[in-house]
Order: sequence, then C-alpha cells, then structure tokens
Amino acid sequence: MQTIEMFGVIVQSSPNDPQSLEILKDAFVRIGQIPEAMEAGRKLGQLYAQAEQYSRAVKEYEFILDHDPANVEVMEALGEVEEKLRAAKANGVEVEEISTTKSSQIIATGDTTKAPTRSAASIDAVTKTLVDDGNEALVKFLLLHRIAPQEVVKSSNERVSKKNKDLAPNTMAHSLLDEVVRRAGLDLDTTLSTIVDRSKVAYIPLEYYEVDRQVVKMLPDSLTLGRLIVPFDLMSRTLMVAMANPFDVLGKNAVQKLLDFNIQWHLASPAAITKVLSETYRVSAPGIIGSGGAESAGFKLAAASA
Repeated sequence: MQTIEMFGVIVQSSPNDPQSLEILKDAFVRIGQIPEAMEAGRKLGQLYAQAEQYSRAVKEYEFILDHDPANVEVMEALGEVEEKLRAAKANGVEVEEISTTKSSQIIATGDTTKAPTRSAASIDAVTKTLVDDGNEALVKFLLLHRIAPQEVVKSSNERVSKKNKDLAPNTMAHSLLDEVVRRAGLDLDTTLSTIVDRSKVAYIPLEYYEVDRQVVKMLPDSLTLGRLIVPFDLMSRTLMVAMANPFDVLGKNAVQKLLDFNIQWHLASPAAITKVLSETYRVSAPGIIGSGGAESAGFKLAAASA
C-alpha cells in the first residue's frame, strides 16, 4: 500500500514512465487488486509498443488476457504487436526476449537470499575501486546552487572525510549532507526539496517504508554502512535503492555491477537511511538530525522529484 500511494503520485506526474508503472502494477498484484494491475499493464503495453519494445508489450497484453480472455481491444492490440514483432525478427532486428527472470522468481517466492549477485571475489574487486565517495561532487552542487555557505560546506567536508577515513568494520559512515545541514542551521526538508528540484533526482520518504532487512543485505556492508546506500524494495525486474548522497557515481556503478537488476535510484534523508541500517545491522548510528517534517511533505517531495 505504501508503494501504491508513493508511485501512484509519481505515475500521475509522469504517466509515460514505464519503470514506475511496472512497480505500481506489481504492487497491485501483490495485494490482489487485479483490475488496477490490468489497467497499469494496458498502459505499459501501449508504452512498450510505442517504444518498439514488442516483447515487453506482448508480455503485458498476455497478462491482461490471462485475467480477461474475452477482452477484444487487448486481443487486437496483441495481434498488432505480434505482427510487428514478427516483422522485426524477419528484418534481422535484434529483439529482446522477455521470460521469467531470476528477479521475478525472487519476487514470486519472496526469497531475496537468491538474488543474482556476483562472487565474493568480484565484490572485493568492486569495492576496492571505491576511492571516491562522491562528496566532492556534492560539495560542488551545494556551492553552485548556493544551498549553504562556502565555509560551512568545505569545513563540513573536511570533518566528514576525517571521520570516514579508515572506518572500522561494522561501522556506519557519516553523512556530508547531514553535517552541512547541522552546521549551517538549515531545515532538512527544505534542503532536500531544493536538491530534488535542482538535480531532478527522485526522492523517497524512506522513514515511512517497511524495509525488508534481507533486501538491504543484498549489498555488502562496504556499500550499505560504508556509503549509506540502502536497497529498500524489489519489484519485478527493478530494485529500488536509497542514497544519502545522490552524486556518489562510483557507489552507483558498484551496485549495478554487483546486482543483476534494473536499479531505480532515490534520495532519502540521512536520518531515515541510518535508522534502516542501524536496525538491519544492529549497530549504532552517528548522531543525525531527523527530517522534522510531516508525512505529507515526503509525498510532496516524491511528486516534485517525478
């Protein structure tokens, strides 16, 4: 229900976003709201057909016909898409074939321990390349948009860099964003809203989400604890991940290399992320200020980010 409320807002703002529509559809399926799921599937079929992703469109129309086999409109749409699919194959156009993937099997069984990841050796190889935490990029963004005074941003970056240098195992990193907000006396909700508005990054009010600990642990703690990156939900082929620093490019690349999913990135408040990590790993969190906002503010941010 939380996913439906959140992504219902996003889909209203961005009706042509297939990834958000897929998440919304799968959420409807999970709670048994099949008519709503079918409507989302119909829209997805149209979007995929327009984008010439015919295999995906076929999959969506077949989903609808599984529940409404007499739907003439969908049968006609399916026939048109199948004809285009055959023509594309005949012309030698490479067509993505969609089948029951590992990720969809994980959703069906609820067993996130079988999430497709790479070997431990690969994890070590990936995490060793994480020499940049993305804080310098965040510093440039904060200064470029005059979100906080230069002296506060630079001194905060120095303090956080010292705190995060050579973190002990099972220790949570400190957030630069939280440090800047604290030292500059800024309102966190206003700051997050400004970042969302000017960077167009998606926002998630993670504090209102019931996060599965097994989903969080799909990533090694060098990324979750060490970089404040939290996978918080898995829907079909899409893994939703929250970050305290949306400019952590190397962290994003590492997640994509380690997990065989489509990744949808979100900005979340440092307080919400550290709370999830603290509960998941049973470790103490750095003193981080709370969001201080009402629940509705989170959904306004989500709508703005769409």
